[in-house]
Amino acid sequence: MDAGIGDLNALRRLENEVFRQDAWPLVDLIAMLTMPGLVRLKAVVQNEMIGFVGGDVRPADHVGWVATLGVLPAYRGMGVGRALLHACEDRLFLRVPVVRLSVRRSNRVAIALYESEGYEVVDVWRGYYFDREDALVFEKKLD
Repeated sequence: MDAGIGDLNALRRLENEVFRQDAWPLVDLIAMLTMPGLVRLKAVVQNEMIGFVGGDVRPADHVGWVATLGVLPAYRGMGVGRALLHACEDRLFLRVPVVRLSVRRSNRVAIALYESEGYEVVDVWRGYYFDREDALVFEKKLD
């Protein structure tokens, strides 16, 4: 389901719980929820946001980016992240033939999900995260 500015507080809570030190600042969350043309989808259970995915298209590069994807710990392993990823890809692939995303090198669960969905590592961003851990950049081409 689409997310909007009315979801700001719920998204802040989710970001802080899921990403902790890497959670986006308030201004970035507001931008994600209000800028035109962005993909912003939420998963909701009993009126609680349990997952979120945000993406954007970079037409000059012919690439879409999954900018953020997070699921509350209590709901992991139930297919929520995969469903959000598919929904975001569907919207991005309408406009570009390639989707990219980045993930912590140590996030084995997310890496396994992305690899099972056909993503391949195309780059490494050294020291990308707050604690200087590397980010792996994954890419998936529309078949």
